[in-house]
Amino acid sequence: MKRIIYTNARIFTLNLEDPYIKNGYLMVLGNKIDGIGNMKDLDFNLDEGDKVDLKGKIVIPGMICSHGHFYGQFVRGMPLKSSPRNWQQILSELWWRLDKSLNEKQIYYSALMGIIEGIKSGTTTYIDHHASPSICNGSLDILEEATLKIGVRTCLAYEVSDRDGEIACKEGIEENIRFIKKVNRENYPNTNVRGAFGLHASYTLSNSTLEKCSGIIKELNAATHLHVAEDIADVIDSYKKSTIHVVERLEKYGILGPRTIAAHCVKVSKEEWEILRKTDTKVVHNCQSNTNNAVGISPVYQMIKDGVKVALGSDGYTYDMFKELSFALILQKLANRDPRIMNNTEMTNFTFINNFEIADMFFNNKLGKLKAGNLADFIAVDYNPPTPLNLNNFFAHLTSGFSGNVDTVVVNGKLLMKDKVLLNIDEEKIMAECRKEAIKLWNKI
Repeated sequence: MKRIIYTNARIFTLNLEDPYIKNGYLMVLGNKIDGIGNMKDLDFNLDEGDKVDLKGKIVIPGMICSHGHFYGQFVRGMPLKSSPRNWQQILSELWWRLDKSLNEKQIYYSALMGIIEGIKSGTTTYIDHHASPSICNGSLDILEEATLKIGVRTCLAYEVSDRDGEIACKEGIEENIRFIKKVNRENYPNTNVRGAFGLHASYTLSNSTLEKCSGIIKELNAATHLHVAEDIADVIDSYKKSTIHVVERLEKYGILGPRTIAAHCVKVSKEEWEILRKTDTKVVHNCQSNTNNAVGISPVYQMIKDGVKVALGSDGYTYDMFKELSFALILQKLANRDPRIMNNTEMTNFTFINNFEIADMFFNNKLGKLKAGNLADFIAVDYNPPTPLNLNNFFAHLTSGFSGNVDTVVVNGKLLMKDKVLLNIDEEKIMAECRKEAIKLWNKI
């Protein structure tokens, strides 16, 4: 196996035993970190392995997007034929028309587009939630192919829904089952890809579909990925269907639990987030998307204080998680009218610990801390802090200066970007194809 040594780095390990190494090295062997420490203690002969001098850059674990939609990338700049006024209209007039219009090539290139943006922003793991009712069968394989093309980590799921009829719902269920059985087996060669069982939302799921999917999820011992209480319309619909809140309805059908990713959770109160806490359901906040859709501000700070595990996603709005985090931080201060909230401990849990716990459901508890034996997923940021940088003010620098400054990206031990240049892929060619496919898609909608 090839050994690479990354030297002369300021390393924030997120490892409590040795959280910050002022001038350190990372030794990578195969797909794992083989050693980490201070440069002065490095006794390995550098001639025995490849050496990458990081020249004082800041190294942290790769960022994770715990909820996104690759298929939505081509809406950027798309002219709208109508002006949706609320969440239901945004779904019916934009997203549900778009996902039904996708072809195989557009699924593939939208994923490449999202991943490229993510890599350049330091995002190395993507928990994706896909929909393409006209091309359901094999759609997750297309996304996997895009993952293989660049080399990032993904967990893929297909969002089952009743909105397009019985046949489409059945196809969505079967696509999840097929893909989960394919990629989650121990000897599957592409260790960067795993599968979860996707559901759209309570809003588009009947009682019978929820009951059926709950049984399948238990049989497969699969993780679950769905939208929860994104808008008040979802809550109203749940009361109409079952006289109880969305969260209660999902709990009733056995959907919630420690292996469930509940995206959004905007319209929840203490009674509902107590259920999320008790079931150890993982909530994923998507602040820019929620704001853009005018659905509200999720009570993230209150949930975190009450012990709910809240992580960070983007809903496909962006794959720059530094931007997403910065916006989330400011939004919570504004919503609570308190500039003191979201301290270092809360930010660490929100940004890293809970995101890594979600990723660890699929990648065997080997992500999130830079230490020997863990998977080699890390980034180097070319940021020259204008003021002192230390453990106490790490997040202040991260939220203000890291976006746009990612220089080096390593995933599964492989160097994917160096000096802000993506390696082994033709970014210009891919973006040219994206532009062609975007126009084709826009003309269909």
